Amino acid sequence: EKLHWNQVLTFVLGIMNTAFVGSGVGSVASRNIVGLKNASCSVPTSSQRHGVVTMRAGKPSGRSFWFPFGSSSNNKNHNNNNSNNFGSGNNHSGSGSGSGRNDGTSRGAGESGDSEAKPNPLLAFWKGYNAALEAKPILVKALTSTIGFALGDLLAQKLLGGPDSTFDFARLLRMAAFGFAVHGPVGHYFYGALDRAISGTEPWKVVTKVAIDQVLWAPIFTVIFFSFIGALEGRSVDEVITKVKRDTWAGVTGSWKVWPIVHTINFRFIPTSQRLLYINSIQILYNVFLSFIGNKTEEPAATK
Repeated sequence: EKLHWNQVLTFVLGIMNTAFVGSGVGSVASRNIVGLKNASCSVPTSSQRHGVVTMRAGKPSGRSFWFPFGSSSNNKNHNNNNSNNFGSGNNHSGSGSGSGRNDGTSRGAGESGDSEAKPNPLLAFWKGYNAALEAKPILVKALTSTIGFALGDLLAQKLLGGPDSTFDFARLLRMAAFGFAVHGPVGHYFYGALDRAISGTEPWKVVTKVAIDQVLWAPIFTVIFFSFIGALEGRSVDEVITKVKRDTWAGVTGSWKVWPIVHTINFRFIPTSQRLLYINSIQILYNVFLSFIGNKTEEPAATK
Protein backbone atom coordinates (compact mmCIF):
# COMPACT_ATOMS: atom_id res chain seq x y z
CA GLU A 1 0.00 0.00 0.00
CA LYS A 2 1.23 3.46 -0.84
CA LEU A 3 2.42 5.46 2.15
CA HIS A 4 0.57 8.78 2.44
CA TRP A 5 2.47 11.91 3.46
CA ASN A 6 -0.01 12.58 6.25
CA GLN A 7 0.85 9.23 7.80
CA VAL A 8 4.52 10.24 7.81
CA LEU A 9 3.63 13.53 9.52
CA THR A 10 1.59 11.64 12.10
CA PHE A 11 4.53 9.35 12.80
CA VAL A 12 7.00 12.29 13.14
CA LEU A 13 4.71 14.22 15.48
CA GLY A 14 4.29 11.15 17.63
CA ILE A 15 8.07 10.75 17.94
CA MET A 16 8.50 14.41 18.85
CA ASN A 17 5.83 14.17 21.49
CA THR A 18 7.61 11.16 22.99
CA ALA A 19 10.91 13.09 23.04
CA PHE A 20 9.32 15.86 25.07
CA VAL A 21 7.55 13.56 27.55
CA GLY A 22 8.51 14.50 31.12
CA SER A 23 9.09 18.14 30.32
CA GLY A 24 5.39 18.87 29.87
CA VAL A 25 5.94 20.62 26.59
CA GLY A 26 5.04 17.81 24.17
CA SER A 27 1.87 19.38 22.92
CA VAL A 28 3.50 22.83 22.87
CA ALA A 29 6.33 21.56 20.70
CA SER A 30 3.95 19.92 18.26
CA ARG A 31 1.88 23.09 18.00
CA ASN A 32 4.96 25.14 17.24
CA ILE A 33 5.90 22.71 14.46
CA VAL A 34 2.96 23.74 12.34
CA GLY A 35 3.30 27.41 13.30
CA LEU A 36 -0.11 27.59 14.99
CA LYS A 37 -0.55 29.22 18.38
CA ASN A 38 -2.75 27.41 20.93
CA ALA A 39 -3.41 24.58 18.49
CA SER A 40 -4.36 21.08 19.56
CA CYS A 41 -3.71 17.93 17.66
CA SER A 42 -5.55 14.64 17.60
CA VAL A 43 -4.32 11.46 16.00
CA PRO A 44 -6.79 8.77 14.97
CA THR A 45 -6.47 5.20 16.11
CA SER A 46 -4.38 2.68 14.31
CA SER A 47 -7.54 0.85 13.26
CA GLN A 48 -8.32 3.63 10.80
CA ARG A 49 -6.98 3.10 7.33
CA HIS A 50 -5.41 6.48 6.76
CA GLY A 51 -3.70 8.61 9.41
CA VAL A 52 -5.26 12.06 9.64
CA VAL A 53 -3.98 14.89 11.76
CA THR A 54 -6.60 17.53 12.49
CA MET A 55 -5.39 20.81 13.95
CA ARG A 56 -7.46 23.54 15.48
CA ALA A 57 -6.06 27.02 15.82
CA GLY A 58 -7.63 29.43 18.31
CA LYS A 59 -7.81 33.08 17.38
CA PRO A 60 -8.21 36.07 19.75
CA SER A 61 -11.80 36.49 18.55
CA GLY A 62 -12.64 33.00 19.75
CA ARG A 63 -13.34 31.67 16.23
CA SER A 64 -11.59 28.52 15.08
CA PHE A 65 -10.65 27.06 11.73
CA TRP A 66 -9.99 23.49 10.77
CA PHE A 67 -6.81 22.57 8.95
CA PRO A 68 -7.19 19.06 7.59
CA PHE A 69 -4.21 17.05 6.49
CA GLY A 70 -5.61 14.15 4.50
CA SER A 71 -8.91 13.29 2.89
CA SER A 72 -11.83 15.56 3.74
CA SER A 73 -14.06 12.56 4.31
CA ASN A 74 -12.15 11.63 7.43
CA ASN A 75 -12.26 15.11 9.00
CA LYS A 76 -15.81 14.72 10.20
CA ASN A 77 -14.73 11.89 12.47
CA HIS A 78 -12.50 14.23 14.48
CA ASN A 79 -14.45 17.47 14.88
CA ASN A 80 -15.16 16.75 18.55
CA ASN A 81 -11.66 15.66 19.44
CA ASN A 82 -9.89 18.60 21.20
CA SER A 83 -7.22 16.71 23.08
CA ASN A 84 -3.69 17.94 23.77
CA ASN A 85 -2.47 14.34 24.00
CA PHE A 86 -0.63 12.24 21.46
CA GLY A 87 -1.41 8.57 21.64
CA SER A 88 -4.11 6.13 20.72
CA GLY A 89 -7.80 6.45 21.44
CA ASN A 90 -10.61 8.89 20.69
CA ASN A 91 -12.26 11.49 22.92
CA HIS A 92 -9.02 12.35 24.70
CA SER A 93 -9.25 14.68 27.67
CA GLY A 94 -6.74 16.32 29.99
CA SER A 95 -3.21 17.39 29.14
CA GLY A 96 0.07 15.58 29.12
CA SER A 97 1.27 12.53 27.20
CA GLY A 98 -0.03 9.02 27.15
CA SER A 99 -3.35 7.47 26.27
CA GLY A 100 -6.44 9.59 26.92
CA ARG A 101 -9.42 8.33 28.89
CA ASN A 102 -13.02 9.41 28.99
CA ASP A 103 -13.06 10.08 32.76
CA GLY A 104 -11.20 13.41 32.50
CA THR A 105 -7.78 12.09 33.43
CA SER A 106 -4.69 11.15 31.49
CA ARG A 107 -1.81 8.88 32.24
CA GLY A 108 1.83 9.57 31.63
CA ALA A 109 4.64 11.83 32.67
CA GLY A 110 2.57 14.92 31.93
CA GLU A 111 0.48 14.60 35.10
CA SER A 112 1.12 17.58 37.37
CA GLY A 113 0.65 15.66 40.60
CA ASP A 114 3.80 13.61 40.04
CA SER A 115 6.02 16.66 39.63
CA GLU A 116 5.11 18.57 42.79
CA ALA A 117 8.28 19.73 44.54
CA LYS A 118 8.79 18.96 48.19
CA PRO A 119 8.64 22.00 50.52
CA ASN A 120 11.95 23.59 51.44
CA PRO A 121 12.42 23.24 55.24
CA LEU A 122 14.56 26.39 55.47
CA LEU A 123 11.96 28.40 53.58
CA ALA A 124 9.22 26.98 55.79
CA PHE A 125 11.22 27.92 58.91
CA TRP A 126 11.80 31.45 57.61
CA LYS A 127 8.10 31.92 56.89
CA GLY A 128 7.23 30.61 60.34
CA TYR A 129 9.78 32.94 61.95
CA ASN A 130 8.39 35.99 60.17
CA ALA A 131 4.83 35.03 61.06
CA ALA A 132 5.81 34.74 64.73
CA LEU A 133 7.79 38.00 64.51
CA GLU A 134 4.74 39.81 63.20
CA ALA A 135 2.47 38.30 65.85
CA LYS A 136 4.78 38.73 68.88
CA PRO A 137 7.78 40.90 67.92
CA ILE A 138 9.13 41.58 71.41
CA LEU A 139 9.05 37.92 72.48
CA VAL A 140 10.66 36.69 69.27
CA LYS A 141 13.42 39.30 69.45
CA ALA A 142 14.00 38.48 73.11
CA LEU A 143 14.41 34.81 72.23
CA THR A 144 16.83 35.50 69.38
CA SER A 145 18.89 37.69 71.72
CA THR A 146 18.85 34.90 74.31
CA ILE A 147 20.33 32.50 71.77
CA GLY A 148 22.91 35.05 70.61
CA PHE A 149 24.20 35.84 74.09
CA ALA A 150 24.16 32.19 75.20
CA LEU A 151 26.19 31.11 72.14
CA GLY A 152 28.59 34.01 72.66
CA ASP A 153 29.30 32.98 76.24
CA LEU A 154 29.58 29.32 75.24
CA LEU A 155 32.26 30.21 72.69
CA ALA A 156 34.01 32.50 75.16
CA GLN A 157 34.27 29.80 77.80
CA LYS A 158 35.40 27.16 75.31
CA LEU A 159 37.88 29.33 73.40
CA LEU A 160 39.21 31.64 76.12
CA GLY A 161 39.00 29.38 79.14
CA GLY A 162 42.09 27.69 80.43
CA PRO A 163 42.73 23.96 79.99
CA ASP A 164 41.85 23.32 83.64
CA SER A 165 38.81 25.60 83.78
CA THR A 166 35.36 24.11 84.29
CA PHE A 167 32.32 25.22 82.37
CA ASP A 168 30.31 27.81 84.30
CA PHE A 169 26.60 27.22 83.63
CA ALA A 170 25.58 30.05 85.95
CA ARG A 171 27.61 32.47 83.87
CA LEU A 172 25.97 31.22 80.66
CA LEU A 173 22.52 31.66 82.23
CA ARG A 174 23.38 35.22 83.28
CA MET A 175 24.38 36.12 79.73
CA ALA A 176 21.27 34.45 78.30
CA ALA A 177 19.10 36.30 80.83
CA PHE A 178 20.59 39.62 79.74
CA GLY A 179 19.75 38.84 76.13
CA PHE A 180 16.17 37.89 77.00
CA ALA A 181 15.36 40.60 79.55
CA VAL A 182 17.36 43.55 78.22
CA HIS A 183 18.93 43.27 74.79
CA GLY A 184 15.89 41.92 72.92
CA PRO A 185 13.13 44.19 74.31
CA VAL A 186 15.28 47.33 74.63
CA GLY A 187 16.71 46.82 71.15
CA HIS A 188 13.19 46.49 69.76
CA TYR A 189 12.13 49.87 71.14
CA PHE A 190 15.44 51.67 70.55
CA TYR A 191 15.87 50.77 66.88
CA GLY A 192 12.16 51.22 66.22
CA ALA A 193 12.28 54.74 67.67
CA LEU A 194 15.49 55.52 65.77
CA ASP A 195 13.92 54.46 62.46
CA ARG A 196 10.81 56.51 63.14
CA ALA A 197 12.84 59.59 64.03
CA ILE A 198 15.15 59.26 61.02
CA SER A 199 13.38 57.37 58.29
CA GLY A 200 15.04 56.57 55.00
CA THR A 201 18.31 55.10 53.78
CA GLU A 202 20.05 58.15 52.36
CA PRO A 203 23.79 58.24 53.16
CA TRP A 204 23.56 61.15 55.60
CA LYS A 205 20.72 59.43 57.46
CA VAL A 206 22.70 56.19 57.71
CA VAL A 207 25.73 58.07 59.06
CA THR A 208 23.55 59.92 61.58
CA LYS A 209 22.03 56.68 62.85
CA VAL A 210 25.43 55.04 63.20
CA ALA A 211 26.75 58.05 65.11
CA ILE A 212 23.77 58.04 67.50
CA ASP A 213 24.14 54.31 68.06
CA GLN A 214 27.85 54.41 68.79
CA VAL A 215 28.31 57.78 70.48
CA LEU A 216 25.16 57.80 72.62
CA TRP A 217 23.78 54.28 72.84
CA ALA A 218 27.01 52.25 73.09
CA PRO A 219 28.13 53.80 76.44
CA ILE A 220 24.61 53.46 77.88
CA PHE A 221 24.36 49.85 76.72
CA THR A 222 27.76 49.01 78.24
CA VAL A 223 26.83 50.47 81.63
CA ILE A 224 23.53 48.55 81.61
CA PHE A 225 25.35 45.34 80.71
CA PHE A 226 27.93 45.59 83.52
CA SER A 227 25.25 46.57 86.03
CA PHE A 228 22.92 43.71 85.08
CA ILE A 229 25.64 41.05 85.14
CA GLY A 230 27.05 42.42 88.40
CA ALA A 231 23.63 42.34 90.06
CA LEU A 232 23.06 38.71 89.03
CA GLU A 233 26.49 37.83 90.35
CA GLY A 234 25.48 39.24 93.73
CA ARG A 235 27.94 42.11 93.75
CA SER A 236 27.36 45.13 95.92
CA VAL A 237 26.53 48.53 94.49
CA ASP A 238 30.06 49.78 95.15
CA GLU A 239 31.52 46.77 93.36
CA VAL A 240 29.25 47.34 90.36
CA ILE A 241 30.22 51.02 90.23
CA THR A 242 33.87 50.09 90.36
CA LYS A 243 33.37 47.61 87.54
CA VAL A 244 31.59 50.20 85.42
CA LYS A 245 34.30 52.80 85.95
CA ARG A 246 37.08 50.37 85.21
CA ASP A 247 35.76 48.57 82.10
CA THR A 248 33.24 50.85 80.38
CA TRP A 249 35.84 52.61 78.24
CA ALA A 250 37.25 49.27 77.07
CA GLY A 251 33.74 48.10 76.21
CA VAL A 252 32.91 51.24 74.23
CA THR A 253 36.16 51.33 72.26
CA GLY A 254 35.74 47.64 71.50
CA SER A 255 32.28 48.45 70.12
CA TRP A 256 33.72 51.14 67.89
CA LYS A 257 35.99 48.58 66.23
CA VAL A 258 33.10 46.39 65.13
CA TRP A 259 29.71 48.06 64.97
CA PRO A 260 30.18 51.15 62.76
CA ILE A 261 30.66 48.97 59.67
CA VAL A 262 28.02 46.47 60.79
CA HIS A 263 25.46 49.21 61.41
CA THR A 264 26.22 50.94 58.14
CA ILE A 265 25.00 47.79 56.40
CA ASN A 266 22.21 47.47 58.95
CA PHE A 267 20.71 50.93 58.49
CA ARG A 268 21.23 50.92 54.73
CA PHE A 269 19.86 47.51 53.72
CA ILE A 270 18.13 45.71 56.61
CA PRO A 271 14.40 46.36 57.25
CA THR A 272 13.41 47.53 60.73
CA SER A 273 11.69 44.28 61.67
CA GLN A 274 14.83 42.25 60.90
CA ARG A 275 17.42 44.57 62.49
CA LEU A 276 17.74 42.68 65.76
CA LEU A 277 18.06 39.32 64.01
CA TYR A 278 20.88 40.74 61.91
CA ILE A 279 22.51 42.29 64.99
CA ASN A 280 22.26 39.05 66.96
CA SER A 281 23.86 37.07 64.15
CA ILE A 282 26.88 39.40 64.35
CA GLN A 283 26.61 39.71 68.12
CA ILE A 284 27.35 36.01 68.63
CA LEU A 285 31.02 36.68 67.94
CA TYR A 286 31.01 40.10 69.59
CA ASN A 287 29.46 38.56 72.70
CA VAL A 288 32.63 36.50 73.11
CA PHE A 289 34.35 39.81 73.84
CA LEU A 290 31.48 41.05 76.00
CA SER A 291 31.37 37.83 77.99
CA PHE A 292 35.09 37.96 78.56
CA ILE A 293 35.18 41.57 79.69
CA GLY A 294 31.92 41.31 81.63
CA ASN A 295 33.11 38.33 83.65
CA LYS A 296 36.70 39.46 84.07
CA THR A 297 37.73 39.42 87.70
CA GLU A 298 39.48 42.38 89.24
CA GLU A 299 43.21 41.89 89.29
CA PRO A 300 44.88 42.51 92.64
CA ALA A 301 46.95 45.65 92.90
CA ALA A 302 50.61 45.12 92.30
CA THR A 303 52.86 45.61 95.29
CA LYS A 304 55.88 47.77 95.03
